[in-house]
Amino acid sequence: MTNELRPDGDLQPDLADLAFEEAGSEDVSHLLPAVREMPEDLAFLPGAYYAISLEGIPAGTAPRTLGSVLGKELFASLSDIRVFGRNAATEPLLEVGPDHNEPAELMVGMELFPDTGTPPEESDFGMFDMVAGRISKKLGRAKKPAAEPVSGAVTRGMKLAGLKGKFGQVQRLFLRGSFAAPAITDAALSIGLKRDGGGFAWSGGRAQPLFKVRAEGLQLAPNAAGNASAIEFSFMPARVPQPKKVLERMATCANYFIKRIGGQLTDAAGKPANPAIMQGEDPELAKAVAAVTAAGLRPGHPVTVRLAQ
Repeated sequence: MTNELRPDGDLQPDLADLAFEEAGSEDVSHLLPAVREMPEDLAFLPGAYYAISLEGIPAGTAPRTLGSVLGKELFASLSDIRVFGRNAATEPLLEVGPDHNEPAELMVGMELFPDTGTPPEESDFGMFDMVAGRISKKLGRAKKPAAEPVSGAVTRGMKLAGLKGKFGQVQRLFLRGSFAAPAITDAALSIGLKRDGGGFAWSGGRAQPLFKVRAEGLQLAPNAAGNASAIEFSFMPARVPQPKKVLERMATCANYFIKRIGGQLTDAAGKPANPAIMQGEDPELAKAVAAVTAAGLRPGHPVTVRLAQ
């Protein structure tokens, strides 16, 4: 960005270099509150990991952050290894990072379907044991024996790999009628959606989009023209945390579109949408979630997301 001097000597930014966010004709983004991260989103998921626990915190240990002992660089390097902790057996094991205080109980887990898409082989577990050993040594907390043999974890990893592509069910709603591209765009921007390819998406405070909006037969680029006979709202339940909340937010968005541009809300089969979607309830969504949980996984978990790609 260039800076130019005003007559009084102050620096003046070159506004042509600044990016402005698009906005609709009104701001009703409050209708879609963020999907807040819940403890269960970070909870240890036995079906996704091979894990090694550490002995309890040594008596008299002064409070300290994990990053101060292990180093923040260690956490940055753990691509398929995660650390979990809790302070009491009645609490869930939650993922912890460098800024967390050292909890009473600690567990180190290796993902059984990592980002590479290849489940770990027996030789990979030796390296994981070394990493867990490094963590235990730095913390002064001995490793406990693993709860399962490596061969069992290898088998579980292969079973997970066999589920690749099995969680691809998409939850869809359709708004049917006749909709001009500028009107669609204005409604989307007004409720806080962001451009995503040829349509729009909503992330709800998360790193990745939670649901997407597309106009049938139209690419909704800036200044797009034309008409669409249907608008699709969609997401993949396996890929999002708290899918019931995502469905509720998506239904709220669709109803706002109806208020602004009209149309009839239907399911994928063209039948009137189930009113229960406003509370995040739907039989097809329940089936999709059940398929994930039956495999020992959780919607929105990194391993589940990889399997659903």
